[in-house]
Amino acid sequence: MTISRKERDDQRRREEILKSALSIFATQGFHGTTMAQISQESQYPLGTIYKYFSSKKQIYHDLVMERVHRLGQIFFEISTRKELSAREKLRECFFAKASFYRLNSDFIRIYISERSTIDAVVVPKLNEKVNRMHEKEIALFQKIFEQGGESEFKPYPAREMAMLFSEMTHAVAWAAIFGNDKESGENIESRDDNHIANSDIRDINNITNNTTRDHGTNKDDIDKAGSHEDALKNRLDMIFEMLMSGIATR
Repeated sequence: MTISRKERDDQRRREEILKSALSIFATQGFHGTTMAQISQESQYPLGTIYKYFSSKKQIYHDLVMERVHRLGQIFFEISTRKELSAREKLRECFFAKASFYRLNSDFIRIYISERSTIDAVVVPKLNEKVNRMHEKEIALFQKIFEQGGESEFKPYPAREMAMLFSEMTHAVAWAAIFGNDKESGENIESRDDNHIANSDIRDINNITNNTTRDHGTNKDDIDKAGSHEDALKNRLDMIFEMLMSGIATR
């Protein structure tokens, strides 16, 4: 469907405001951020910001839900790839979540660290929506396990395997954020996180190429970043195989 120029401009402004808000949230925290700061960072007057968002709460709500839906879409697209076996789909999801967390590291940190106070007190309905999306994620993984059946997986309940897989992917993806900080020192969030939104799900190795291109690093930096990415990929491979050894038949 073709959208008008005005709609494209509105979408661009909205995305720029959200990006600026995320930058302020990352340094000031949700409670320490004001609409005036978001206005200054985005270089849009408050009147323009209020045209797209009724409050700081709505900005935070939309930041969370857009990324939750984006990750869900990535999983859905992987699940519909007919050329992949069930195990291969799980591996793609495993790596995609680690990649997504790293590309959205500032947002993930903010959401996890402040979820208990923001979701429960400031935006209570948000927690319910995120939990519903989490249930959809588990249901999607459950269907993948059911697709593989006993030809690929041990005869454990599909839902229990899906819940275990979901929690494992979250824990590993969360740890990958800190591993990136300690090892490479690269701030991957400085890239435009819309890169992850398209239907071509990237292997985590591509992060290195995009990051070094955007920051103009020298050969030593490229080699160093590449070695860290290789180490991370090897670690993710190892963890995935460890997980599969407990539930896969082969």
